[in-house]
Amino acid sequence: MNTSALPSAVLDAMHNLTLAYRRQMRAALHAQALPLTANELKVLLYVGHHPLCTHKDLVAHTGTDKAQVARLLQQMETHGWLERVPHPQDKRSRCLRLSAQGAEAFTGLRNHRSSLGAQMLAGWSMSEQQQLLDLLRQMHSQLAALPLPQGEGDSLAHDPSYHPPHLHD
Repeated sequence: MNTSALPSAVLDAMHNLTLAYRRQMRAALHAQALPLTANELKVLLYVGHHPLCTHKDLVAHTGTDKAQVARLLQQMETHGWLERVPHPQDKRSRCLRLSAQGAEAFTGLRNHRSSLGAQMLAGWSMSEQQQLLDLLRQMHSQLAALPLPQGEGDSLAHDPSYHPPHLHD
């Protein structure tokens, strides 16, 4: 392959992988009859992996503005997917945790995601999996460090300290 075409081929492959992954996760939502949007799914998985996280944590993780996250959380709380509880160290603050309904959905989705990951990486050695993870984190770090194009708002900026979930998640 022509070396000048390689970056585009890498981006195309990542895009196709993302589309295939999202298609699988949407199918899992439908199979479990979970009426969640893509953003609600993202929040459910994040809160499930990070119990007692805060609104601020979600804003940093998603790169979405505070008001949009607040509306999303209100909607999810109204539909019984999560609960707001007092922060253990700061009584003025509230933390997020999954409700019983949210925890049940999270368990099913986590199991599907884990199975999907195992199938995707079947035949890969642990060192190959670790190398892939390291390369993806390096790519993310380099991309997050780039300045945003002119005219883009801060709400699109992602937290450069974010790392994708570990292999066992």
